[in-house]
Amino acid sequence: MRATPRRTQHWFGPVVVSLAAAFVVLLSGLAVNGCHISKLLSSASTGAGGDGGGVIIVVPSLVRDSAIAGTSTPRETDVSVTNGGRWAASTDDDWIHVSPASGGSRATLKVSLNPKELTPGLHRGAVTLREDDDADNQAMVFVNFLIQQPVLEVDPGHFDFRPSTSNTVYHDTIYVTNEGTGPLVWFASTEDHAGWLTFESDTTGTAPSALAIRASNEGLSYFGTHKETIIITSPGAKNSPQKIEVTMRRRRGGGDDDSGTP
Repeated sequence: MRATPRRTQHWFGPVVVSLAAAFVVLLSGLAVNGCHISKLLSSASTGAGGDGGGVIIVVPSLVRDSAIAGTSTPRETDVSVTNGGRWAASTDDDWIHVSPASGGSRATLKVSLNPKELTPGLHRGAVTLREDDDADNQAMVFVNFLIQQPVLEVDPGHFDFRPSTSNTVYHDTIYVTNEGTGPLVWFASTEDHAGWLTFESDTTGTAPSALAIRASNEGLSYFGTHKETIIITSPGAKNSPQKIEVTMRRRRGGGDDDSGTP
């Protein structure tokens, strides 16, 4: 009687095939992911240091400055530009100027504000930086430019001296104030440089301040009227110059007094 040979079960065959297939898939995935990772690293490296694309960063992103109305000296601010590629700068405001008009990933942009034609008040504008290769990649520098308008006021507006003797001396004060905004620097002078009217304090100052004057009729004809004008000027200020009339007089007959400003 012949014995039937035993059939051996090959359990490891399908398992090995499955493992081999999984290994092939894993290798493929690593290759693809490695390609993506390589691209991401390359992109990050380019944006951080080269002239390739990247987010444009400007510091400061808001420029605040001020000037006096009527002045013509531009005000300048430096803006740092980083982390972008090649870019171009532009503005729609004719009182804003930028230099240079284009640059690379690391540069200094000079923003110049011209007050010459601007009216008093707050003026708002902006500078736009756009990447050459991607117009959607841009940064803004906003500008607030305050044009200040000082307003010159003086008190009193005139002097009327009436001496009762031939050598009367008067001492008086002119008060200079600023009724507007911004600093007000003033200068004082006389129109005819008459010797009987002089200044006893500095002829320049910053409002609010005071100007001391001295008037004397010594050496003048005893009867008659003498006139002089004090001029207070302040560059860029409204109501400048201010003129202060000064009169020295003595009339014949009674009723004369020794008054200054009525």
